[in-house]
Amino acid sequence: MKKLFLISILSVFTFAMVIAQDKSGPTSNIFEKIKAEKISFFTEKLNLTPSEAQVFWPVYNEFEKKRFDLQRDIHDFERIPDDKFDSLSDAEIEKMMNNYINSFEQEALLLKDYNKRFLKILPKVKVLKMYRTENQFRGHLLRVYKRGQ
Repeated sequence: MKKLFLISILSVFTFAMVIAQDKSGPTSNIFEKIKAEKISFFTEKLNLTPSEAQVFWPVYNEFEKKRFDLQRDIHDFERIPDDKFDSLSDAEIEKMMNNYINSFEQEALLLKDYNKRFLKILPKVKVLKMYRTENQFRGHLLRVYKRGQ
């Protein structure tokens, strides 16, 4: 449950960053600060060289957007009110279950594909640290949010 909450928080921030790219104003500034904080956080934790960072960030941003799109389908399903399920036909229920499971399968395939791409850019140890750093950054964001910054 805690993991799902953290994934949800990251998804919200990721989605907001994508939206913020198209808008300007105070909200945009917040998400630009989060994006800058993420870049700084990852660069420090992974000890990225300038040449690694230059190649890594476009690929990582592409990966993150695709992953967010897949996770949005999962979150859309999770927001359906419970009472709606009672009125679904067996065929609709089966279709929704298959779509839900397929979203996770697609996310796993995406991760597998991008893992290969990351390994072409970074040493194995940095790719491994990147996965842990994603979770650490979510925790960092939550701590900053709780402090009201």
